[in-house]
Amino acid sequence: MATMGRLQFGRLTEAWKGEASDFTPLLSERLDQLGAAIGVELASFGRSEVATAGGRRIDIVAQDADGADFVIENQYGRADHDHLTRGLAYAVAAKARGLVVVAEEHRDEFKAVARYLNDLRDAEPALGIAVWLVEARAVRVDESAWAPLFTAVVEPNDFVATVEQSKSAESRPLASIEEFWTLIADPELLRVTQLLVDGWRTAGHRLRLGPTYVALEANGPAANGVRTVVAVYADGRVLVPFSSYAGSNSGIEIGDLTTDTFRAEADALFGFQGSERQARTAPGWLRAETLPALQAFAARVAAAYARASTEPASA
Repeated sequence: MATMGRLQFGRLTEAWKGEASDFTPLLSERLDQLGAAIGVELASFGRSEVATAGGRRIDIVAQDADGADFVIENQYGRADHDHLTRGLAYAVAAKARGLVVVAEEHRDEFKAVARYLNDLRDAEPALGIAVWLVEARAVRVDESAWAPLFTAVVEPNDFVATVEQSKSAESRPLASIEEFWTLIADPELLRVTQLLVDGWRTAGHRLRLGPTYVALEANGPAANGVRTVVAVYADGRVLVPFSSYAGSNSGIEIGDLTTDTFRAEADALFGFQGSERQARTAPGWLRAETLPALQAFAARVAAAYARASTEPASA
């Protein structure tokens, strides 16, 4: 006879003893789960313990798929004024897209404040900040490892619809590389990006244009015979598609690009944390000093694609 596990709920302190030492690092590595709870595609890893101008620290600063900042404050027990006001102050100063306060319980008066701020944002979308209040619990089945369970108790009603509408309007790929050049405001960044693109073309590789980026592509094992190497955005960010190297799109893993050594070297080069699947650097990463390293990295990936294309298929 089949057995059925017993679902258990617990306080966060039962699962992770220290808020700053245990739960915040866990949360910064599980932002995709928090993002699923609030309807926002957050990067899988965020920056934790971010210093503010006033000498305080923000628990986590994350980015969504568009690169916009989300400020995240978390605490055990019932949310207090300090986390809410500190998060708001940093979000306003950083012009963040949203503030997320995670706690085990939220006071009714804080819920009212969050709804009020969301109402203001509805009236002035360009000036307001979306606010989520999220309650967190620990959950497990029988004696398995604890996992966080997030439930949004206050959220901006129109946020997901507005973002999706905006994404749809901005999702048209650029018509030409010349159109991409017009998006780069900084003359030095424009010069460096043109050198990168010209060198890539001269090496016989391909480009693919998105709404705000140019993707460097190379021949490799895939249905269409082409795979993305990296993507460069108009603000100098670089996207490294580790999940694509592992076969998330093509179903074909590139072994040379999924080793611990390769990942460690890429993390050191781009400043990643080791867990991102679609990893983006900070804006302005691409500059004259980093160009040679990016060119070498892209050539390394293209060479790995080429080797994988000539390898016999496994039985």
